Amino acid sequence: MRAASPLAWAVGLWALGRWPAAVEALPGLGVLGGPLGPALLALALAVVVARLLGLEQGATLARVGRLGALRLFGLGFAWLALCGEGYATRLRVTGDEPHYLVMAQSLWREGDLDLRDNYARGDTREYTPAALRPHYGAPRADGRPFPAHSPGLPALLAPVYALGGRRACVLLLAALAALAAVEAARLARALAGSDAAAGAAWALALGPPLAFFGFHVYTEGPSALALCAALRLLLAPRGAPGRAVAAALLLSTLPWLHVKLGLVAAVVGACALLRLEGRARTAFVGTALLMAAGFGLHYQRVFASPTPLAIYGGTPQDVASEPLRALLGLLFDRSFGLLPFAPAFVVALVGLVPSRLRSPSREAAFVAAAGLAVLLPALFWRMWWGGQCPPARFLVPLVPLLAAAAGLRVEAGAGLARWFAPLLVAGHVLLGFLVLRVSDLLLVARGARPTRLWAALSGPIDVQRYLPSLVASEPSDWAIAAAWMLALAVVVALDVAARRGNARAERCFRPALAVGLGLALTVFVDVVVRPAVPAGTAAAAPETEEGAP
Repeated sequence: MRAASPLAWAVGLWALGRWPAAVEALPGLGVLGGPLGPALLALALAVVVARLLGLEQGATLARVGRLGALRLFGLGFAWLALCGEGYATRLRVTGDEPHYLVMAQSLWREGDLDLRDNYARGDTREYTPAALRPHYGAPRADGRPFPAHSPGLPALLAPVYALGGRRACVLLLAALAALAAVEAARLARALAGSDAAAGAAWALALGPPLAFFGFHVYTEGPSALALCAALRLLLAPRGAPGRAVAAALLLSTLPWLHVKLGLVAAVVGACALLRLEGRARTAFVGTALLMAAGFGLHYQRVFASPTPLAIYGGTPQDVASEPLRALLGLLFDRSFGLLPFAPAFVVALVGLVPSRLRSPSREAAFVAAAGLAVLLPALFWRMWWGGQCPPARFLVPLVPLLAAAAGLRVEAGAGLARWFAPLLVAGHVLLGFLVLRVSDLLLVARGARPTRLWAALSGPIDVQRYLPSLVASEPSDWAIAAAWMLALAVVVALDVAARRGNARAERCFRPALAVGLGLALTVFVDVVVRPAVPAGTAAAAPETEEGAP
């Protein structure tokens, strides 16, 4: 009977969500009157079937982790390539994608980044029918315009674009994202020595949001791969000169992919100096200095200034100082946040909170320093959401590190780790739904314009009502974000207590806790924040959106 309890809870909630009297009393139940209701039933049924078949979470993830890097890459690439092929053939490029592609075109056709002739010939019509307004940064020293985007990704894509255009580029990015998921598994194994941790890290990294950038032309997928691979090489028990050189080369690619990643390259490089010894340290320093010199010479030659900020003409105008709004938005924003699209990452976030106050290991401190160096520029960037792009764009380089943290938390067991598998499946199912409905533009969002996704998933009550928008936030959005943060704090406190062996806290991690927190959030919104709930408030989709076929 206990094995069937998730299904009993799901059936009860679904029935209440279709009962008008219940929805009138608790409007939040109305979100289950749409597609989310059957999705909840299917997820609960899957949990029950897994229990009846004896598919224990840890053992299943351990079997996944033992598949080996080559098989994990093959499975991951097949999944992402399938998603990407359907997406790229049915939707034109959006946001910054065409600007990276036209730079790649110019590199392989003319060997330069002077895009004036490319725009004049209409090269961009190969992947978008609309006229493209150039994204130019500061002019070169000779006065010619220069692209505002870093040249690393276009240089990587140029020969691939020559072979097969945008579709070939998507396949390359899918391969790099699949490799990043494998590196997350290898990092988790290096830190935990566990197949289950490796399997959990791979499965989590392979889903949203990294998967979104396996079929969108952005720098985030390659950045995630380079950072995670460099960290894994530097955390190896015995530093070898060859590994040190490879790590230095990987770190050196980061500022070429995006200027803001120069900070994490410098921080990880400094940590590597403390960790490496002897010939490995010498090899690392020599390679890093050589690559840094080449990077500086490039900017000196183009802008007559060795600083990478020369591409912006100095300090960028988009630098702002609203770190709290950026942090809450990166976590909870309904269009650009991490957790609404990949709820299993809550296990990683909770796992970052130690169960006891003790000195962290040098390895954990190393990874934490890298994570903070990625996060800080995003927190002080006015467009922390990334513009018109898939969700959690600026957090994607952190995904393999967070996935590894989730793997360690799942390996430790107890508490929130029990929810990992259902939350993981929910994220992958959402990815499949977004890809299957690509023509409905459910994944495309732009600034304060809401994503269509939640309207498509809503029942009589709009799901977006209970999710904050921190892009152009109103006081009500701040209140809702604070409520979600409070719910997360409750889960963290219970999880810490469960890891310490508190039996009561451990018993809380049953469906009742998720249901109770969810209902409490909806009641808070309906009574305190947004009292008026007209009947049938499911949001209508915007009439037009950039990226339409």
